[in-house]
Amino acid sequence: EQVMLVRQPTKEFVTVEQLGGLAVFLCSDAAAQLTGAAMSMDGGWTAL
Repeated sequence: EQVMLVRQPTKEFVTVEQLGGLAVFLCSDAAAQLTGAAMSMDGGWTAL
């Protein structure tokens, strides 16, 4: 776990609550115009 956190830009893992927040957003009317998007919740890992 520590080996991964050292390389993680935010120095923390994504939580279940954060993933749940994204799921709620995607199911809401606010995401009605969001189509064909890939959303990464990885603490900045893919930005490296």
